Amino acid sequence: MVARKLSASECRKIMEPQGFRFSTTDEVAPLSAGIGSQERALAALAFGLDIRQPRFHVVVVGAPGTGRTFCARAVAKRIAASRPTPDDILLLPNPHRPSEPTVLSLPPGEGRPFVEAMEDLHEKLVDALRGATEGERFKQARAKIQRRVNAEERRLEEQLKRTARELGLDLVRGEDEVQITLLEDASRAPDGEALVAIAGSVEEFETRLATVQDEADVELRGVVKQLLSDGVKGCFQPVRARFEGRNDISAFLADVETVVSKEFRLLVDEARGEEGATLPRGVVVPTLLTEHTPDSGAPVVEVPYPTLSALFGRTHAPPDSGFPPEPGFAVAGALHQAAGGFLILPAGALLKNEALYEQLKACLLAGTFIVPEHNPSYFRGTAEELLFPPIPIDVKVVLVTNPQLYQDLHEADPEFSQLFKVQARFETTISLDQALLTYPAFLAGLTRDRGLPPITADGVTALLFHGGRLAESQTKASAQVGLIAEVATEAGYRAQRRGRKVIDGAEVQEALEAARRRGSHFRDHVHELLADGTIRIDVTGRRVGQVNAISVLSDGPQTFGRPCRVTAVVYPGREGPVNIAREVEMSGPLHSKGVLVLNGFLAGRFAQQRPLSFGASLVFEQTYEPIEGDSASSSELYALLSALSGIPIRQELAATGSIDQQGTIQPVGGINDKIEAFFDLCAAKGLTGEQGVLIPSTNRDAVMLRGDVVTAIEAGRFHVYEVSSVEEGIEIITGVPAGVADADGRYPEGTVFHAVDQRLERFHQAIAETMRGGTSMDSQGVQRGR
Repeated sequence: MVARKLSASECRKIMEPQGFRFSTTDEVAPLSAGIGSQERALAALAFGLDIRQPRFHVVVVGAPGTGRTFCARAVAKRIAASRPTPDDILLLPNPHRPSEPTVLSLPPGEGRPFVEAMEDLHEKLVDALRGATEGERFKQARAKIQRRVNAEERRLEEQLKRTARELGLDLVRGEDEVQITLLEDASRAPDGEALVAIAGSVEEFETRLATVQDEADVELRGVVKQLLSDGVKGCFQPVRARFEGRNDISAFLADVETVVSKEFRLLVDEARGEEGATLPRGVVVPTLLTEHTPDSGAPVVEVPYPTLSALFGRTHAPPDSGFPPEPGFAVAGALHQAAGGFLILPAGALLKNEALYEQLKACLLAGTFIVPEHNPSYFRGTAEELLFPPIPIDVKVVLVTNPQLYQDLHEADPEFSQLFKVQARFETTISLDQALLTYPAFLAGLTRDRGLPPITADGVTALLFHGGRLAESQTKASAQVGLIAEVATEAGYRAQRRGRKVIDGAEVQEALEAARRRGSHFRDHVHELLADGTIRIDVTGRRVGQVNAISVLSDGPQTFGRPCRVTAVVYPGREGPVNIAREVEMSGPLHSKGVLVLNGFLAGRFAQQRPLSFGASLVFEQTYEPIEGDSASSSELYALLSALSGIPIRQELAATGSIDQQGTIQPVGGINDKIEAFFDLCAAKGLTGEQGVLIPSTNRDAVMLRGDVVTAIEAGRFHVYEVSSVEEGIEIITGVPAGVADADGRYPEGTVFHAVDQRLERFHQAIAETMRGGTSMDSQGVQRGR
């Protein structure tokens, strides 16, 4: 097969705007249930989210921007809509162990009314407490008891005075003391016995009076307790009636009533000074942890930035607070909120905190909420800790990750594979037919959600072409619609700044150029060094053992091609090609492999009659960064064949492509960046009409070149050649036939391979003569005396 020159029409594929049945995306229905072109991933998602079995959690694998999170969210919401709404979860005060609240599940929508009922109950209990000590019935009872006490006090005082008069004494009782004097008509002063008697009577009076007062206090407390008992029963009765038939609530109310009654008795019996009697809210009112609207379906919770408190919740009961804690002491985490539904998490953010990932696994494996150890959100630092109750977990976790992280987790963590049994993998590319449906619908939803002007058919065509360049394909487009959204958003901004009501192809192209210019500082600097000759690349003339290769460099998200000069030097020896970059540890394993493949090709072509007897050094000149990949192995082989044959290589051509040991040219990545980089260099130094790039035939479908490059190709000022074998490539790049071996393995004169074979034969003879002359060569081709 002879190498073929690509026509301008083969160097890119652009859809015609007339092929669409809409004028703008306003006429297109947006995506609603995920990206339909990702059918396999959507089917896996639907299965993984629908199956109700433990440990069948879902891992969504795909590159960022492929719609992986959008689709997971859409499918989860669709399935959740048909699922029953989970119960409301409440944390109840635990009268038996106040530091360990208990869990109550109520039908959706009933949690808040129950909490409000208990709030109202608490207010009524406080009013009952206040009424029992300050109300009218209390005042009446106290007044009645006080009147009886006063009457008894007057009777005792009168009895004491009679006793005193019988002894000839007059008794006057003050506030703090009792004064005793002689009666005015007393005939004589009282003797000692009389004084002793009256003193005993006074003491008996005071004792009896204190007893009367104590009995009155006891009676008054009894009245208060009775009032409180009646009030408590009256407060609880309507709540019991409201929740009649709910055994769990009835049991809780009975416990609360017992605790409240006990608390009230203590309040009555204990002297509190000026401090008013009160009832802590935490004794009565529960904490509403989660609540749901009836018939709303299962919850779908997404946590883009997971933390301990975001996933597992927190408590805010301070160390100096008592038990039970105040209502609302606990805040639900995403695991609680997603109970009965779906929880979507990004794996990358989750794994930034290994403890967070391990805690999530522990909960999923146990099927129960486990409080994180040493988590300050729960740990109070006191002798008696607030213990969060074990709540069963019924949640489907959707972990979103990229392919590399998925592979790392699968290999490093056996528990990961036990939990995440369903993989939904999103492709990075979709067919052009699928893209023709997906792109307009996606862009329709994007413009509406972000308030952008609608995009014309011409604008959609430009974005499709950009998607083709990202995918490096004329028959596919990138499935990373997030990258398309970035361009559309910037184009929309530019259209709005100009007061335009639509986004057309010109705005899209302008946005692409602006984004490229913002990120091309490094690329422009390298291009300047190439154009001014600081980094030497010849684009005219011919040279032996020198060929133009093209590598791809990256600067953050930006990638660009960088022409490189590959040179080869040969000499008699036995070590074969030596990769200088590998010798100085600048070469990666894939590049080193590509160099070793050269030896296999040369052995297959030229070592069937005798061993290879040559040494060679190969180097990428003026490269100062590590070299990786085998995409330049064809260029290295062309330089080596030129050095061995002595036939010069056309410097107006550059070559890319890897090879196998049979000499087949294999596809490479970054093909558009490479062609455009060499074109830019040739344009800067002056296009001659002879310049061009050799690419693998299998990369023909990947060619999606810029408009200016295509224009130059159409005008015959630049060329792209497709080659499928080393023979085709060496013929174009040298202008000399490669040569085909005859039955004896000999190549015809006037061919590249004949010249190579002759040179190798001379090297072999030289080594043989050296050996006969009394010296030997080591494996590095160095002569040594015997």
